Amino acid sequence: MTKKSVLVLGAASWNRMIHVDALPQGREATIFAASEVEAAGSTGVGKAMVAAALGHATMLHATLGQDDNAAKIVAACTARGIRMIVDRHAEPTPQHLNIMDQAGGRFSIFLSNGAEDPVLDTARLQTAIAAADVIFLSLAQSSLKAIPLLNDAAAPVFLDLHNYDGKNPWYDPFIAAADVIQLSDVALPDPRPVIDRLLRGRATQVVLTKGVAGAEVITPHAHHTIPACPAHLVDSNGAGDAFSVALWHATSRGAALADAGPFAAAAAACAVETTEIFPPNANHEAITARAAGTTSRFL
Repeated sequence: MTKKSVLVLGAASWNRMIHVDALPQGREATIFAASEVEAAGSTGVGKAMVAAALGHATMLHATLGQDDNAAKIVAACTARGIRMIVDRHAEPTPQHLNIMDQAGGRFSIFLSNGAEDPVLDTARLQTAIAAADVIFLSLAQSSLKAIPLLNDAAAPVFLDLHNYDGKNPWYDPFIAAADVIQLSDVALPDPRPVIDRLLRGRATQVVLTKGVAGAEVITPHAHHTIPACPAHLVDSNGAGDAFSVALWHATSRGAALADAGPFAAAAAACAVETTEIFPPNANHEAITARAAGTTSRFL
């Protein structure tokens, strides 16, 4: 396999995940059965862990505080073979509390968001950008400040808009910098006008994820449907990150979408079947076997 240089720009947090049978309904609720896991998270960590598991030389940029949560994030990424560029700030490290049910529903509570105006080591970032074969741009304040550094980037820029509603102007600078855009249909009753608008900008490909309904890959000249890979849901965190990186990974190796799509869907299935954001041993060969149906579940 040809190893690529992958740069992920933001975001990283220390997360607490509370798993319940069903999310609370109504104004008050008492839940008697729950489990808790703590781990490094957020979309940047997720994408970096997938890229590293697939064998790529991976670097993650993040802005973190100077506290224990920051140290735990760095340790978790280092253990996966991820190199980091960390810009420190005086605010607490981002920390999220996610309450999730067995159907994939989620309440996300941001306990701390990090610095609103982080200071970046632009020289180190420029060096990393110049060396990258691909750049994954995350929705984060640090990434927003790094966007001007991408003007001369030779590498393609991939952006995940997550639950974008098609209207919020905060996303516009990210969209203007991206060559490939992924977004979910969760907040889009009619995704097509938004996709058409995105394809009139810089982006040449839009990936629409639809949960258990699979995904679609749309370009100005083609439309591909990708079925979901059946999975036993344990934790929905990281599924979109896995799909995005795995789709790039497969196509960068020359795979047509007919093969790359099932590979990406299988990677997403691996992500939701563990409490980790991505299983470290879900490598190229294991995901290929899952996509081919020769393994029913990846543990």
